[in-house]
Amino acid sequence: MIAEPTSETEVSVQSELTDALPVAGDPSSSPAYQRWPTWGPLAALVLVLLVQLWSSVVQLSITSDEIDHLHAAYRYWQCNDFGWNPEHPPLVKIVAGLPLQAMHINDPIQGACGHVDDKATDFILGHEFVFANSESMLTAARFAVSLFPVLLLLAVWFFARKLFGLPVAILCGILLAFEPNILAHGALVTTDVASALGIFLAVYALYCYELEPNFSRLLALGLATGFALCAKHSTVMLAIILPALVIGDALLAGRPGLGRRLLRRAGVLAAAATIAMVVLWASYGFRYAARPGGAAIAVPPKMVLAHGAAATKIIPQLQSWRVAPQAYLVGLQDVLVESEVGRVAFILGKLYKQGRWFYFPVAAAIKFTLPFLVMVLLSAASWSFWRTRRRELLFLLLPVVIYFSISMTSKLNMGIRHLLPVLPLLIIFAAAGAWNFARGHRWAMITVGMLVAFHVLSSLHSFPNYLSYSNELWGGPSETYHYLSNSDDDWGQAQKMARAYVQKAHPANCYFLRTYNNLNSDYGVPCAGMSEIQWDPLPMQYTGTIIVSSTMLDGIGVPQAAVRTARIFKDHQPIAKLGGSALLVYQGTFDTSPLVAAQLMMHADKIKTEEPQKAFDLAQKAAIMDPTLGLAHLIMCRSYRAFGDDASAIAECSKGLSLLRNDPEYQPQIIKYMETLITNSGLQIDTSDAAVR
Repeated sequence: MIAEPTSETEVSVQSELTDALPVAGDPSSSPAYQRWPTWGPLAALVLVLLVQLWSSVVQLSITSDEIDHLHAAYRYWQCNDFGWNPEHPPLVKIVAGLPLQAMHINDPIQGACGHVDDKATDFILGHEFVFANSESMLTAARFAVSLFPVLLLLAVWFFARKLFGLPVAILCGILLAFEPNILAHGALVTTDVASALGIFLAVYALYCYELEPNFSRLLALGLATGFALCAKHSTVMLAIILPALVIGDALLAGRPGLGRRLLRRAGVLAAAATIAMVVLWASYGFRYAARPGGAAIAVPPKMVLAHGAAATKIIPQLQSWRVAPQAYLVGLQDVLVESEVGRVAFILGKLYKQGRWFYFPVAAAIKFTLPFLVMVLLSAASWSFWRTRRRELLFLLLPVVIYFSISMTSKLNMGIRHLLPVLPLLIIFAAAGAWNFARGHRWAMITVGMLVAFHVLSSLHSFPNYLSYSNELWGGPSETYHYLSNSDDDWGQAQKMARAYVQKAHPANCYFLRTYNNLNSDYGVPCAGMSEIQWDPLPMQYTGTIIVSSTMLDGIGVPQAAVRTARIFKDHQPIAKLGGSALLVYQGTFDTSPLVAAQLMMHADKIKTEEPQKAFDLAQKAAIMDPTLGLAHLIMCRSYRAFGDDASAIAECSKGLSLLRNDPEYQPQIIKYMETLITNSGLQIDTSDAAVR
């Protein structure tokens, strides 16, 4: 039964919904025992989704962030210690850690509860924990978190059916069940799909409340918003999205009574926010202190570089007021700092010091399937359809526009996964417009059917390498490394494939250039190697087989070494590609002196305080081998200062800073911070543009 309108402004709203609501003769209005055929497609899609997720993820090695998340998940359950991995809220980790409670876990870290740590330590100890146990621990956690993409599929189905009927719901279900980006991240112990689910549920709940305001729907809105906050810090964008939707919906209803409606909805949002905060506190056990006994929690490592008011003033004030759990606020501060300072970004074959505004639009054009993009355009062109469904259009597109716009301002560009929250809403938008285009014309129905089939086949073609997916316009998964990097191509997931390749090819000698916190021994790859925690010796001239992470090849990963890797292989073509294009295999003779120089310099950096003379000798040798190594000159500067030769120290510091300004690994804030440290030490260096040139 359609509820009686409570005001004249709701009469027009209900008239717009007439086509979307069940009517007599529609299976959804029949008794439950007659409706079972409508559940068949949904059950089938859930099964298809799980089969793809589980059959693909067991073929993948552990990814970078999973190392940290899985270890933190165990600590949350073991000792209620939220100081591990505070840069992400606990929801996903609580779910991932649940099956571990029924398993025998080997804990190699003594006194881990309340252990002094930082982000680097989290990853190193996480690596030690993960590989002290069998792979069944990771598999169990991955299967547990696949709950989130299943819930996302169900939520999209029911929202789409509520808005546009069963055919659109089925179409949405197919698009989502075969969406390569959902399949890439859905069964990983990471937070991206859960955050997409949380934001979608909050928008869905607000729509339902606007349709029929009552206490149960207000409670659902608060719980959905709280769920989102517990999933990922970026979901704080709901603080902008939900009020914007309320204002937009009030404006659609007409100007009479606008102020009264907005005031009433402001109270609704305040009540929902209160419920959401209760949910957030509950996820941290209603305890402010992150660690048992109030032990110290690490502050964001780049905090000293931040200048934004949100990170440097607002968050500390919120901490003093204890408005949210300590770990949540520290994590939110970390996200704000990282977004402000940024990291190295790779897009369209070029490396940038920081993220670029066009990163996410380009990444979407590469990582979304071509049929899906065409369906989005078809829907956008269906103005006559959307003109009579303004409320639905508002709730589907306004969150996308807001989230997309804010994301484009971030200097942190690490993968399409950060854009997943817009995907479910875009899927409904695309499916509704495409179905409107198709119905009534056989040729149009065939066209949409072919697009859907193309979407499915494009996704299946990339199995199990969904992480490195790119659409056919960009060459497919085997060519992704030319355009994108990091979690868009190689996130550490292809080490099993490297092992299989070496076992089959039997190279006389091999070297594995990886990024992230990995060891060759993790998956039994019988090669020497380099990663963030492994530095096996490498000759200046290497003859043999080298397996290279595409992320390293694109200049991201191992400090100092990654940006020099591309120079080594620029004139060589890979003889094989593994995991789509996650790993590239090269064979021949290579000048590896840039990597050797980086190794020498990194060793010099470690001993510069205790052994200044030895550090000087190593840095000098590295600078001769690779004249672009600015950090080598800074190490020599420090050594000269220890020797009492300030003139030489000034010369080396000035040269080092000049080189670092052209090094994509160093953001402007880092350079400025280094300049300040040097000048504060008493050295009068030249920081002018002339010195840079």
